[in-house]
Amino acid sequence: MIGGIGWLDYISGVYISLGLFYLIPIVCAVAWLGWREGALTAVLCVLVRLTADLAAGGYEHPIASYWNRLIDLGRYFFVVWMLHAFLSLLRDVEEQVRVRTLALEKAICERNHLQTELFEISRRERSSVGHDLHDGLGQHLTATSIAANLLAQRLERDGHAAAGNARAIVKMLQDAIANTRQIARGLLLSAIEPAELVAELEELADRLNREHRAGCCFSYRGDGADRLDTATASHVFYVAQEAARNSVRHAGSTRVDISLTADGPVLELSVADNGRGLPAPGTRTAGMGLRIMAHRTELIGGEFSVNSNPGGGTIVRCRVPMPAQTQGALPA
Repeated sequence: MIGGIGWLDYISGVYISLGLFYLIPIVCAVAWLGWREGALTAVLCVLVRLTADLAAGGYEHPIASYWNRLIDLGRYFFVVWMLHAFLSLLRDVEEQVRVRTLALEKAICERNHLQTELFEISRRERSSVGHDLHDGLGQHLTATSIAANLLAQRLERDGHAAAGNARAIVKMLQDAIANTRQIARGLLLSAIEPAELVAELEELADRLNREHRAGCCFSYRGDGADRLDTATASHVFYVAQEAARNSVRHAGSTRVDISLTADGPVLELSVADNGRGLPAPGTRTAGMGLRIMAHRTELIGGEFSVNSNPGGGTIVRCRVPMPAQTQGALPA
């Protein structure tokens, strides 16, 4: 490059300056090789330009050529210094960005790990409370119900007037036992196996129908839910449970449609209702339930969204990437 520019400088004569073009190899040398090589390139450029001037014989006094090239050398050295300082600053900024990016990624990983641990601690606490309800309070209520039933039978044999009241007490105890078992089952249902996800979602729809008398239905399309891991299946179930319960409890919904699609690279869960829908954009605030659902989806690497249902109400979507399907072993 320097030779080509020097040849053009020679044939153009001393009255057409090509000094600006010599900056091209100087800049390339500083950027690619370093400031020392850039300074050496600047000296080489000055020597080539001086040779071209002397060969062309354009100056009356050769001292003028030496003086002009010395000034050019100072300019080139200044450009080398400025460019080196700029590149050094740019590389320092890039290094700081890289270091801080790595620190941010590490902090995010640690935060996700901590959040996973918190969910695991919460799961163990829920399981402990569920066992206490089932094995402690549930058995105590069952024993009390048996004793009350025996008392009611004795009062009925004796024709006592309080026999009806005793039967009412037995009925209330049986209802309390059923509620305790239901609460305990909800607390113990902390880990959902992938093979149980569809069955649990069906049970969720039936339970909401019984408890709230809402038209809740579940539909499933595909056969890829079994490929999920336990953590993903558990979070998907709890997102569906939270969304469906919010619909019947807080949105005044009379119909809730739970849909699970697992026939492609993405598993999609949607919970649509016909309730009051989303509030106005200016007054909309994310409740605790929405934040928990969004956080659960984030933990399993999915996408969470809440939008207005075209048919009225709200539709909650949770999209999770499906794991790659492993191929079966080849026959022997």
